[in-house]
Amino acid sequence: MRRFARAPIGALFLLAGLALTGAAGAGDVYRWTDDAGAAHFGDRPPADAERLAAGTAPGGAGDLRAIEWIPDGDTLHLADGTEVRLIGINAPEVAHRGDPAEPGGPEAQRYLRALLADKRVRLTIGPEARDKYDRTLAHVVTRDGTNVALRLLRAGHAFAVAHPPNTTRAARYFAAERRARAAGRGLWGHPRYAVKPAAAAGDLRNTFRRVRGRVATVTPKRKYVYLGFASGFQAFLRKDRRAAFAQAGRAPEALLGRTVVVRGWIHMRDGRPRVRLRHPLQIESVR
Repeated sequence: MRRFARAPIGALFLLAGLALTGAAGAGDVYRWTDDAGAAHFGDRPPADAERLAAGTAPGGAGDLRAIEWIPDGDTLHLADGTEVRLIGINAPEVAHRGDPAEPGGPEAQRYLRALLADKRVRLTIGPEARDKYDRTLAHVVTRDGTNVALRLLRAGHAFAVAHPPNTTRAARYFAAERRARAAGRGLWGHPRYAVKPAAAAGDLRNTFRRVRGRVATVTPKRKYVYLGFASGFQAFLRKDRRAAFAQAGRAPEALLGRTVVVRGWIHMRDGRPRVRLRHPLQIESVR
């Protein structure tokens, strides 16, 4: 079973001190985990640190729940019957109903099982509490405060995803993925997960992929704005999301003629591969 380094004693005194002075306006305290799994605490955190509530310490009281089964790299079945889908990540698929496993799928499942062996977890339910499969959507942490999704991302066993309204930690999760990708960890060492040209998108349907191409057209229609690529590939977003994309520097009209990398699930519609853009972070780069 994978074990974490204990928090240094000085960090625990820091937590205690801040808890005692919290009412007087003491600064925030954060917890983060390094790539080796060691826990750290302090008031000068990295970008992906978790802010702790006043008086919170590792091992504190809370609704800790037992795990019965882990079917893949992003889903938990709890002993009370709750099926939990981790918010903010997508792990490659394991073999299921005759479909073969995707590269990295079994590894993600094994990693998650080892990470959570003999542990109980605490859930933070998202603003959108359930998905279309009636699974509970939640951020999951262990008793010691370890963010399960972040650990998967840092180890390179999952993609970051952003589905509004469950996006409060999206920037942190995408940053963790970028670091794992730059280091070639986990699935990022497999050619399947390299950026693919838009012209190849038709062969990538029903999978989560990253695709590069030049935006040849921007076409607003009744409900959606469509970004058309020369190969026939499309990316589209709802018109009511345009302001959010513009605020993030990803206004559809500004992408015309630019080469972009987009990410998401590729589906076919009218014989054309397409990906839906729900969040600006799905437009990974612009040149």
